[in-house]
Amino acid sequence: MTKTELKYRFPSEYAEKIGFEYSNSTSNEHKKESGQFFTSKEISDFMGNLAQPKSDKISILDPGCGTAILSCSLIEKLIEKYSIQEINLSLFETDKIIIEETEKVISFLKRWLLEMGIKLNVKIEQTDFILFNSDVFSNNILFGNDAVQEYDYIISNPPYFKISKSDNRAQVAKELVYGQPNIYSLFMGISAKLLKPNGELIFITPRSFAAGNYFKAFRNSFFRNVSISNIHIFESRKKMFKNDNVLQENIIIRATKEKTSTINITVTECAKDLNKPQKYNYKTEELIDSNSKENILFIPSNSMEANTINVFRQWQNTLNDYNIQISTGPVVAFRCNGFLISDLALKVSVAPLVWLHNIKEMEFVYPLKKGIKQSYILDSEESRKVLLKNKNYVLIRRFSSKDDKSRLVCCPYFASYLKYKRIGIENHINYVYRPNGELSEEEIWGISALFSSKLFDTYFRTFNGNTQVGASELKQINMPPLERIIMIGKILKSTFKPTKIEIENIINNVLFETAYVKNRRSTNNFERVGTA
Repeated sequence: MTKTELKYRFPSEYAEKIGFEYSNSTSNEHKKESGQFFTSKEISDFMGNLAQPKSDKISILDPGCGTAILSCSLIEKLIEKYSIQEINLSLFETDKIIIEETEKVISFLKRWLLEMGIKLNVKIEQTDFILFNSDVFSNNILFGNDAVQEYDYIISNPPYFKISKSDNRAQVAKELVYGQPNIYSLFMGISAKLLKPNGELIFITPRSFAAGNYFKAFRNSFFRNVSISNIHIFESRKKMFKNDNVLQENIIIRATKEKTSTINITVTECAKDLNKPQKYNYKTEELIDSNSKENILFIPSNSMEANTINVFRQWQNTLNDYNIQISTGPVVAFRCNGFLISDLALKVSVAPLVWLHNIKEMEFVYPLKKGIKQSYILDSEESRKVLLKNKNYVLIRRFSSKDDKSRLVCCPYFASYLKYKRIGIENHINYVYRPNGELSEEEIWGISALFSSKLFDTYFRTFNGNTQVGASELKQINMPPLERIIMIGKILKSTFKPTKIEIENIINNVLFETAYVKNRRSTNNFERVGTA
């Protein structure tokens, strides 16, 4: 071993050092383009420790391996638990510069294992992991496919970036794709197909795959192939990856080919306290509704969130059952630029244009100038295809700021607010409405209050892992009975400028029977959900 290598007891320590040096010498632009975020030893050790021993001869796949720190930690943890004689390790990496560094780590790992009498066979593929394994989507795999190699363990911190639907990788993996896919989900979906019958995969990824239309096809495929047994949640966005400016909400999952009946969830603030997590255990059907077409994965980080999920499960209807729809604002600013008006002195017919900044919590503010954004849109035959009838709506922001206390920010809008026949709603807004009819004032107030409540925000966060609020996600939320919604609205309508606390109390009082749920830890202990 070189003098540098002799400073390190474990290959994972050396891999972390190599990765740290590479990260420091590489531009943020290059890392972002490649979706590279390097894993710390604390995280790689935690992931490696999730693996269960199998036999004395094992196979490991590390797609998008970087400096192979995950493979090193996995191997170190496995040989602590079991007597292993031979390891077949397959690594995939497209960055030629990283591969040169990875080879140093593998050389260290091979010598380290040889001292313990363990043989290591390594294959490093400098090629695209998705295209290389496109055969997994062949129907022949159902009857065995010699071209597809299967593995005991697949461990990965895959790249994270969006690719177009026309990208070759999206084309070969179209079973997993809807809309614009994020490449990490393709890594996960293919890996689920590459496991041996008793194999397991361990990934650290964004949690955005848990819900939403864009990941629906992926979830359907993924949950057909594997069952999740473990989820680890990091409560802090900012302390995940050393030396990288990452604000993504990430989780660690372990999934197996063998069906599991329970999911173990652990929670820490960041990587530094991985050795003392909070622990929770749930039945699989409590977190994944396999009877639903959406296959949403709920990820509660505490007992209150778990209780909130149970509250919503008691309700049987969505807004659609009440003849109420949710859509996204049709005005896409850059496409409608020729219609946007800022000067009312012009002798033209206009309609008000509602932007994100016009929506405050339970308050519609218009006009409200922000930068160069125009407050009006031309009302003409040509522009009318993107305008809406001026009637009662609930307006919900499609995007929340990372600093917002609430993921769901919405307000009531009444036709009487603006004396126009039509209005424009910009594309960063979702709107709730009754097709071929009108939402009553009580319905508007009730729905607005519910979507603005702590109860709904808590529930939404259990399956939504980013700052986007999609109409498809809102549509699938179970709602209380319509008469309860109207009752909430009736009380609010008669209350002068209700405070946040007053709104929360009204909701809890009206939903009294469904807002109390049995605490999981005691048959005699009850916890109220969504109180201020």
